[in-house]
Amino acid sequence: GFKRKGNISGYDETGKFPMKVKTNRYVAGQDLSGVREFTLHMNYQDPTMLREKLSYEIADQLGLYSLRTAFARVYVDDVYWGLYTIVEGKDEMYKRVFGERDADAFETNEFGGLCYLGPERSDYTIDLFGNLIEGYEVDNGDEDCAWTRLIAMLDVANNTAPADYLDAVSRQLNLRDFFRQQALNAYLVNPDSYLVFGGNQRFVYDTIEARWQVTPWDFNASFGLWNTNNETVLTAPFEPTSGCIFSQKANVPALRDYYLEAMCSLAYDLADTTTLYTRIDALADQIRDAVYDDTRKVASNDDFEYGIGFGYRTLFGDDQPSLKTVVRERSRIAREGLRAAGFDCSAVVSVEEAFAKTLRVYPNPVRPGHALRLASDDGGPLPTSAVLLSADGRTSRHLPMHGGETHVPEDLPPGMYVLRTNQGAAGRVVVY
Repeated sequence: GFKRKGNISGYDETGKFPMKVKTNRYVAGQDLSGVREFTLHMNYQDPTMLREKLSYEIADQLGLYSLRTAFARVYVDDVYWGLYTIVEGKDEMYKRVFGERDADAFETNEFGGLCYLGPERSDYTIDLFGNLIEGYEVDNGDEDCAWTRLIAMLDVANNTAPADYLDAVSRQLNLRDFFRQQALNAYLVNPDSYLVFGGNQRFVYDTIEARWQVTPWDFNASFGLWNTNNETVLTAPFEPTSGCIFSQKANVPALRDYYLEAMCSLAYDLADTTTLYTRIDALADQIRDAVYDDTRKVASNDDFEYGIGFGYRTLFGDDQPSLKTVVRERSRIAREGLRAAGFDCSAVVSVEEAFAKTLRVYPNPVRPGHALRLASDDGGPLPTSAVLLSADGRTSRHLPMHGGETHVPEDLPPGMYVLRTNQGAAGRVVVY
């Protein structure tokens, strides 16, 4: 089944629109490479068609629970309809990572800034330009349960004293990932995000850890695509202050550290000029023929070539920055901001370096469906949950642990993995 998606994205003049696809809508059990639901994003107003895929890739490398993406030539009745970006359906990710396709999840609408407004759902109805809307949209799971959990989290996150904040709120919300996500939005100058509108942020309830987890979402305007006439990549702040939860970093030093640690990873590794210039060129080479053949795009082929390099060009009413200009300037601004903050990035370790904190794991190798036994090296308390990651540091599965034991999922492909516990230690696992 196909359905048009989006509010403003789409080119009426050429008939190119984003689409939502359910492979099993009319044929039970049908899927595409194991995926039953995905969206086809048409990269609205992005002449490079690279912004969204690049952003999701960086989110994944930053350790966030990111949706998988790929490029696709889309044909309708054997007619080439243009180049699209396939984005994994959110409930597919919930199943893949958290083991629950129907997990409670919500999205913050415009100006749903994660503030506590009261104990009732009706307290979160806001007037948006004369229209009454709820500040949050529950789009998965049980609506009543999700709202109860959401309001409980907002209460604790907005009404806890600084001295108790980290411990109390971390039981309701994964704060480290929340601040990583905001660092990514700031670095990539993503105006269509929580840092600007308080909206377009998605959360899923992790029943294993019994707390909310941010999941990256809505990157079509990243890399300074919109509002560049009044908020360019040169003036967008290194460290914004907006948002009821985000602003708590002014009172709780550990929260600011989460943010600055993520900025270190972005500015010196994941999104520095060396890394991203190479990746931009590689992806541009991959899609160039498909872009040139796409007659339903509005930007020209020359706009595509200019957009992957340096400079600014007026398109769709904005002075759009080229991708490498954004990378160059944001890397520079982030490094200057980190130095001004006196933050030592040498103390921030990569995912691979973190794996050096070895945890004993046995049996190893292990077969899918079999138990794994863990033990802490120092005789301390055993972990209660773990994340199973592939060799490149990307999350594969989220696993509960009882008595220091967990089970390898039966459908896990063979390969090298790392099991990282909620206490931070990790051990390598070979699945065969």
